[in-house]
Amino acid sequence: MKIGHLVLITLLIYSTSYAGQPELTFKDLTVSSTEQNPNNFKISPKEEFSTKGNVSYYYQYFDQDHTTGQDLGNLGIIYGLSWALYPVIQHEDFDSGSWTEYKQNFGKLVFDQDEPYWNWLVHPLTGSQLYLFYRSTGYSRFESFGMTFLSSALWEFTIEVYSEPASIQDLYQTPVLGSLLGFGLETLSMALLNQNNPMGTFFGSIFNLYTLFWWYDGKIQIVPSYYKKTGTVTIMGTF
Repeated sequence: MKIGHLVLITLLIYSTSYAGQPELTFKDLTVSSTEQNPNNFKISPKEEFSTKGNVSYYYQYFDQDHTTGQDLGNLGIIYGLSWALYPVIQHEDFDSGSWTEYKQNFGKLVFDQDEPYWNWLVHPLTGSQLYLFYRSTGYSRFESFGMTFLSSALWEFTIEVYSEPASIQDLYQTPVLGSLLGFGLETLSMALLNQNNPMGTFFGSIFNLYTLFWWYDGKIQIVPSYYKKTGTVTIMGTF
């Protein structure tokens, strides 16, 4: 974990939980990781601590490197779910399609005549959820946009052609507008989740459901301790 992340977390917890206490500067702190688990970090002044505070959580995203196999695996998850959900979420289109039509539509690209509801609401919302999924699995914002574009293209060119040709509008509206919306939802959800109160946690999770899943590793457990004599704090984070 980068020192910048530690500094951000320290400022957040110190300013919200220990306001009014004597000031603690970073020159008085040491930063180390635990031997038992290198994913644990500790920030503490160079003296003994007492009085453990309440456990809280800090939410953020960690950009990670991915192998080609991981990229293909994540794309495959979305692709498989898309095939599984297609007959459910668009059952009328699916029922009207056929493998004969699939062959006829494959490779075609047209301007669709869908209602504005689909092009300006449903597709951006779908794209936002793709974007947030990829963000939750450690992709950067730019990489999440790219993966959203690939997932959208796979849907258009290899799945929805079962009932209709690929749509030019959908190819850009889903990933572009979806990623913009997803970025907004990401920003809003992080702000709400880091309010550290039940209302903020509830609505932050609603706006970004992927923070509830086990693969999201940006939820950091914060365990502060307070040293009464000097008014200093130590913060242990586990993620």
